[in-house]
Amino acid sequence: TSWFELLQQEQELAPGLRAIGVVLAEWKALVDRLPPHDALEEIYKRAGLVAKFAAAAPVPLRASVVANLKALPGAALDVDGGRYATPYGFVRALKAGHIEAPPLAVVGAVRLLTVHGAKGLEAPVVLMLDTDSAPPRAETMAVVVEWPGAAPAPWRFAFIASETRPPPCSFEALQVERTERQREELNALYVAMTRAKGRLVISSVEPHLAGDASWWQRLLPHCTPLPSPPETAPAGAGAPAEAATVFTLPHLTALPAPLSKAADPDSDESRFGQAMHRLLEGWAAGTGEFPPAVIRRVAREFMLSPAQAQDAAAMAQAILSGEGAWAWDRAAIDWQGNEVPLHHEGTVLRLDRLVRRAGTGDWWVLDYKTASRPERDASLLEQLRGYRSAVQAANPGATVHAAFLTGTGKLVQVP
Repeated sequence: TSWFELLQQEQELAPGLRAIGVVLAEWKALVDRLPPHDALEEIYKRAGLVAKFAAAAPVPLRASVVANLKALPGAALDVDGGRYATPYGFVRALKAGHIEAPPLAVVGAVRLLTVHGAKGLEAPVVLMLDTDSAPPRAETMAVVVEWPGAAPAPWRFAFIASETRPPPCSFEALQVERTERQREELNALYVAMTRAKGRLVISSVEPHLAGDASWWQRLLPHCTPLPSPPETAPAGAGAPAEAATVFTLPHLTALPAPLSKAADPDSDESRFGQAMHRLLEGWAAGTGEFPPAVIRRVAREFMLSPAQAQDAAAMAQAILSGEGAWAWDRAAIDWQGNEVPLHHEGTVLRLDRLVRRAGTGDWWVLDYKTASRPERDASLLEQLRGYRSAVQAANPGATVHAAFLTGTGKLVQVP
């Protein structure tokens, strides 16, 4: 008898164990009918698993435990690209040890990652290296397979000596393949750029052969050059020869700075504001007040005292029930998004909340503020107007409004 079967024998178990058996049966039903990634996501959501593990883990291990839990569903997609995924295959891949655990962020440290390895991560400053490399060489001794998704088998399978001289029957298929490669290259560029919270810096070494559309060439018109580091004086007599060698990056540019200077992320005021944002980001219509467990979790995450966390929750609740409460009313809006990323004029923007009014189709850019009179701050007004311009550029012809939602429950529209 397995442990699972034993926990299904309700008549022989204590009440607490019976409840465990019921939950495990529900989870098994999810695993039986869903791919591993979807099953894990549903289990996490139903059980509040990440929060429970974080509360139970020792403090020195908490960050590692949470990072591993959050990475587990993504790891399910990495096994064979998520195709033909089964729980059995996923568990075997985990036991084989070929899936790497996520790296932990360390304050003040520089992390060196591939674009693929940086998925899902963010940093205040991101430096992209070698963005103007030579174009890849054409493949040789390759295989071209033409297999429409609805067909039971391939209708053409060809070996080719070189992609530069394909047989006429495979010419069109290779053109389609090149188009898909270019799309994947743009997808990778998008992933790399959106890792930057505030500033994206690109660098390049002049390539031996210039490419047609490298990342450097795409981004350079939108960048501001940075000065090269000063050269050191030549080494004097008797000094080691290697002392005279200076390594410099000949090309170094940065996208423009954000519209406004961000507050110190470690200050009490900043952490308080981030806690309020996190509460609003996770709130769903009809859930009532914030549960005590959620407030405690936010307090731990942003290192707030219980009183500070309660104040942040009170401000968030005032926003949800104040003049802007309609922005969470499903009858009043037909589209909504939290922490919406936008790219506008070379700047990475992140909107607290973006909604579209039902009926009128008007867009509303909503920015949460703990200050009671944010409209008196010129930099905040400029920032919100920039957000509005970005949404307007993405939705030509639409009416776009912008407003602050304050911790006192006021909605302050920006003219």
